[in-house]
Amino acid sequence: MSRGWSLAGRLSRHILPLVALGWVATIGLVVWALDHEIGELMDEEMETVVQTTILLLDSAEHGHGRDPIPRELGLTPDSDEQVLRVTAADLPVAPAPWGVLTRDGFSNAQGWRVLRRQADGATIEMGHSLAWRREEVLESTNVLVVPMLPLLALVLWATRRTMRRSMSPVGRFASEVTGRRPDDLSPLETGGLPDELRPLALSFNDFLHRIDALRQAERHFVANAAHELRTPLATLRARLETGGPDVAAQGIATLEALTRRVERLLQLSRAEAGLGREAGEADLVRILRLVLEEEARHSPGPIRLDDGDVERLPLRADPDALAILLRNLIENAVQHGIGDVRLRLYPEGRLTLSNAAAPDAAFRMAPFDKRDGSPGTGLGLAIVQALAEDLGLTPEWRIADGRASVTLDFAPLRQG
Repeated sequence: MSRGWSLAGRLSRHILPLVALGWVATIGLVVWALDHEIGELMDEEMETVVQTTILLLDSAEHGHGRDPIPRELGLTPDSDEQVLRVTAADLPVAPAPWGVLTRDGFSNAQGWRVLRRQADGATIEMGHSLAWRREEVLESTNVLVVPMLPLLALVLWATRRTMRRSMSPVGRFASEVTGRRPDDLSPLETGGLPDELRPLALSFNDFLHRIDALRQAERHFVANAAHELRTPLATLRARLETGGPDVAAQGIATLEALTRRVERLLQLSRAEAGLGREAGEADLVRILRLVLEEEARHSPGPIRLDDGDVERLPLRADPDALAILLRNLIENAVQHGIGDVRLRLYPEGRLTLSNAAAPDAAFRMAPFDKRDGSPGTGLGLAIVQALAEDLGLTPEWRIADGRASVTLDFAPLRQG
């Protein structure tokens, strides 16, 4: 058995470390930028001190009209952070934490950042301890980062809370599914579900609907079978009990009627269970010819087909559903119509069935609704209606000028 896992837990384990890593990377970039900017600022400060020193030396030499002052004005390094050394060209080099430099400009020497400039025979060097500069950057970083630590904790907490709240519809959906009774086929609530989960809920509801339809069809079949079979069985029993020379023929006729009722009940059950919603491919012309060939053996009158020179008409439909629909339409016309039955197929996919009708003719759609004395079961048009609805067809029923007709437009089901 595979180990279960939580979607919220997996998201937390992946997203929260990414958030923390992003925060650390951002702080790293900030520290790098801060170090760069502070370094530039301190270099500018050193440049300012050196230039100011040069101006002061020039003022002391030329402004007072006397010999130049000694250039051993360099600062004795009594500080371990910043040192200024000024040395005359003909005098010994003043002591400093770094050695003798020979090139002007910035350089790093013995743990110091040093700026060297020469002016009128004097050498001016300004130095910053690198350790001190790093300490200044670290202090600035602490001032920036330490207040952000609670913010990081808040971001992680808010992210985790947001993920939990976002996943709560998934949890409710799972709880509703697992907490259902086996006989509860009501649709699930899809409100509040994310777009990624809604198709699953809709498909599940469609599955529940189909199960409910199957159960309803089963109940109807049992009830209808009990109702329909009671009378012919009682009739058969009575005839067998009374006996007589023609009892066998009467029994066979009763059994044939009973067989037709059972067949119609099974067709109604399959139609109510959603047979028409099954996917498949069917050739309307081929199925129509097969059904007509079978019905012609039992029809008392002719059944004429005008196929409009259509040799093949492929449809996206279950072949069984299509055959049952056509058979019931034709049988209903044969049993309840007058005279010949006419069918006409148009190239665009429209099929019309018509026959002469009695003055009191009517289309009876409800199960077992039939006129008095009818030899039928009263289920044919109910089966047609159920299958047409599942196939996405809308039959046009019409009785006018002494003829009854029904038109089915199969164009929406055509392939290609």
